[in-house]
Amino acid sequence: MMINYSQIEIKKKVLSAQKSWADYIIKIGEYKSDNKKIIELANQLIEDLYAFKTTKVLFKPTKASVVPFRSTKDEFISYFIASNDVCAEDKGFALEPWKSIEFENYSITNSEKNIIAVGNYFFENSNSQQIKVEYTFGYIIDEMGKLKINLHHSSIPFK
Repeated sequence: MMINYSQIEIKKKVLSAQKSWADYIIKIGEYKSDNKKIIELANQLIEDLYAFKTTKVLFKPTKASVVPFRSTKDEFISYFIASNDVCAEDKGFALEPWKSIEFENYSITNSEKNIIAVGNYFFENSNSQQIKVEYTFGYIIDEMGKLKINLHHSSIPFK
């Protein structure tokens, strides 16, 4: 059964999903010295926010050039916490640690069960340095009405 959401409801769902994503990334960095906990959190991040159970998920992480495109859970884990030796170039993006992550949506569009958000997000590290990154996140709405990421593309702005 298809549920029709208003644009306001879609925007609220996107903002909530973005906050959850940022919270997970920040929390992983807080536990950076506890390998068991960061593996648990990274798995929760992927299970809770990404659509692996229902579709193929596409990922183009910011700090990756040797393996610039990812589609498996193990490749995601490698990028976020570098604990599984899947991609040698990965250093564990979520281990920074990040003090804050703020999304600035340029636009959110939707068509039936597909939602796309594009814009910038700003990562602030423990030294209060801010890094601007451009993103495109694609979401699908699961059977419980929750957004799940099926496309995640991030890149440093062109200079």
